[in-house]
Amino acid sequence: MRLHDKFSPGGTNVNFIKILDSETVQLRTLERGVEAETLACGTGSVASAIVAYKKWKLNKPITIIPTSKIPLNINFDESNKLFQNVKLRGPATITFVGSIDV
Repeated sequence: MRLHDKFSPGGTNVNFIKILDSETVQLRTLERGVEAETLACGTGSVASAIVAYKKWKLNKPITIIPTSKIPLNINFDESNKLFQNVKLRGPATITFVGSIDV
């Protein structure tokens, strides 16, 4: 799916979601550039929360459980089919530090 012709030439991220209850979604993300499953994806989490809200009528705020198992909280307002005031809450940690000698 990630490399389907429809998404050429750059490809796309692919998110798989599973509804756990009326406010919680499990999420797995295959991220372009990484070319593998990632522990979490903010953009994918927000998109998945909005899809779950619209398609399956989940209650806000929506908790996303990504592969890392560290919950993310997504909240937003909807007005005239537009989503505004989107908020993503969760921990942020440094996972890598590097340097390059030029």
